[in-house]
Amino acid sequence: MFSKILVPVDGSDTSFRAFDAALFLSEKLASQVTAVHVMDKEPNMYVPTDNYVDSQKILDELRGAYESEEQKMLTKYSQLADRKGITTNSVLLEGDPASVILNYAQKENYDVIIRGNRGLGSFKRLVVGSVSNKILHNSPCPVLLMK
Repeated sequence: MFSKILVPVDGSDTSFRAFDAALFLSEKLASQVTAVHVMDKEPNMYVPTDNYVDSQKILDELRGAYESEEQKMLTKYSQLADRKGITTNSVLLEGDPASVILNYAQKENYDVIIRGNRGLGSFKRLVVGSVSNKILHNSPCPVLLMK
């Protein structure tokens, strides 16, 4: 039934709970688990220097450091699965989290998305929306939200 499980992760406690639930299902159902993290798109910015080459070099270094930190966070999930003897996949993507997760789930034909729900306050949810809410209402497959 749930042979392919997608777990969007962000390093939060609820994200780890969602990943743990996916590992539990994987043990019971022999499912394939994929942890996916979506990095924010890098902002368009200019670093004032004497020339463009230096500016671009600084931006590239910042981007590399950011991507490295995000990859380290993903590695924590793989290590958790390894300790339980479960092989998982991890994917690092970039863009708007809800849109990217939904597109990836559809493209790769996932059977279920298990996601942590951090519970934004009502004002913040009204203003910016919630990634979990967008996924829940637009997903091509069932969604399990963990608190």
